[in-house]
Amino acid sequence: MLLQYFDNSISSSDCAELMSYLKDHPEEAAALIDEQSLLLDQGPEFSHRQSRKVLDDIKADVRFIQSHHSKIPKTRIVQLFQRFAKVAAVIAVLSGAGFYFICKYKFVNSQQEAALTKPAQILPGTDKAVLTLADGKVIVLDHQTSGTLVKSREMQVNNFSNGKLVYQPLLAGARVKAADNSSVYNTLSTPRGGEYQVILPDGTHVWLNSASSISYPVEFSGRERRVKLKGEAYFEVAKNKDKPFYVSINDVQVKVLGTHFNISAYGDENDVTTTLLEGAVQVNKNHSQCFLKPGQQAMVTNQADLIKVSNVNINEAIAWKNGYFIFNDDNLVTILKKVSRWYDVDVEFRGDFEGQKFGGTFYRTKSLAELLAHIEKLGNVHFKITGRRIIVMK
Repeated sequence: MLLQYFDNSISSSDCAELMSYLKDHPEEAAALIDEQSLLLDQGPEFSHRQSRKVLDDIKADVRFIQSHHSKIPKTRIVQLFQRFAKVAAVIAVLSGAGFYFICKYKFVNSQQEAALTKPAQILPGTDKAVLTLADGKVIVLDHQTSGTLVKSREMQVNNFSNGKLVYQPLLAGARVKAADNSSVYNTLSTPRGGEYQVILPDGTHVWLNSASSISYPVEFSGRERRVKLKGEAYFEVAKNKDKPFYVSINDVQVKVLGTHFNISAYGDENDVTTTLLEGAVQVNKNHSQCFLKPGQQAMVTNQADLIKVSNVNINEAIAWKNGYFIFNDDNLVTILKKVSRWYDVDVEFRGDFEGQKFGGTFYRTKSLAELLAHIEKLGNVHFKITGRRIIVMK
C-alpha cells in the first residue's frame, strides 16, 4: 500500500486510510518499520534514522494534512507495514543511499507533478535598456535605477521609473571650451523584450522599440544634429531651423528640421522603412533621394538604391509605440518576427507558411499564449510553446 502511495498508483480510499492511520499512530508505524528492517539485517542505522525520514516525508503531503479519521483493522495495519518494510529495506541495500532519497526526489504527489509539467507563462516586454557611456561604462536601466546617473557642469542625465532617460542641459555658459562634446557619444540599447524612451540634449523625444539601439552626442554643439539607429524608433524632433537633424542607418540617411516620424531598420528585414506623421523629411541613399509628406512611407531596399514611396495607414506604423500589434494581411513570418522581439522568444517553423497572411489588432500587454491563441483562430496554424521557443505547425 505504501509502495502504491509512493508511485502514485494508490486508490483514493486506500490513501485516505493510510494517511489517517499514520496521523493517529505515528510511533506504532515507525516501530513496525524498525522491527522489519532489523529482521532483514539492515541494522539500527536504517531502522532509527531512515524510517523516521520516510514518515516525515509522508507527513509533508497535503493529503496527510487533510486526512480524515478512519478505522483500520489491526491485522491489516501489520500486514501493510510488514510488506512495505521489506520493500524499503531491499531498496536501501541496492541503492546504498536509503529509501528516503527515493521518496523525496523520485516519487512526487499529483499536485507536484502538475506544477512541474505546467509551462511557464511568457509575459510581454517591459521598460528596460542599457546605457553605454563614452568611457565604456555600462548602466542597466529599469524602474530600480531611477535618479541622476551622470552629472557634469554642462549636463545632467536622469533616469525615471516610467522608462524614460532625460538629458538635461545645465547652465548654457558653463561649457568647458577645451571639450568637444559633439564627438562624445552615448548609446542606448534595448534587448529583446524591452523598450525605452530618451529625451536627447536638444529636446528631441525618441521611443526605442525592442532589440534596437541609438547612438547620439551628449551635446549637439555643431551646425547639425546627428544620431545613428539600429532597429526601430519613433522620433519627435525638436524644431531648430538652424540645425537639421539626421538619422543614419548604415548607408541610408533621413534628414529633418522638426517633425514626427517612425523608422524601422532591423537587420533581419530586407528594407529600411520611414513613415512620416507630421512635417517633412528627406530620405537619401547614395545617389537616390525622395521627400515625404505626412501619411507617406519610404521603403529603401537593402540590396539596391531604389526608394519606393507609398501612402500608408500611419497607425499601423506606430502601433508598437501605442501598445498594439496591428496586422493588415501580413505574412505570418513577418508577424512572428515582431512577436519574437517583443516576447524574447525564438521561432521554429515546421512547414511552409510563406503564403499565410493574417490581420487583426492585439494588445502588446497580453501574454504570449493569449496572442497565439488569437492567431490560431484566424487560420490553419497551430503553435506549441516549449521553454522560450514557439514551434509553428499546421
